[in-house]
Amino acid sequence: MSNFPSWFNRAYKRWSRSQEGEEDFIAFCDLLGYPPSKVLGWLHGEFLPEEPEVLSIAGIFGTDIYEVLDLPKPEPQLLKIYKSFAHLTGENRGKIAHALWEAQIEMSKKGVTATSEEAKSILSEAFKKWGIDKPNR
Repeated sequence: MSNFPSWFNRAYKRWSRSQEGEEDFIAFCDLLGYPPSKVLGWLHGEFLPEEPEVLSIAGIFGTDIYEVLDLPKPEPQLLKIYKSFAHLTGENRGKIAHALWEAQIEMSKKGVTATSEEAKSILSEAFKKWGIDKPNR
């Protein structure tokens, strides 16, 4: 099996030590955007994160996770977009990761980069699908 569980445990411990006061596992899960049962499964090596979940973890701990899981790194622009939503927590963070992952798949199929005009449309559609839309003005 992958060495992901030990890498993830170390990352979690570093995060935990960086927090003021007592460690809060629920806050950690909320930061990642996934339920405690899923995060515990990752920590205990019961299963590995899926690709959209990997993006969420990479947004917090860096792209080393892609090497640990032997996955191709996402386009840097997509990671930059994800990080621009760093203020979000919980389910919204997970939705952003899923939308960006799906957009990356579509962009790869069409051979477009994240900075192209066509990518804007792809990203917009993926965000709409996941319930992330422009507010009405």
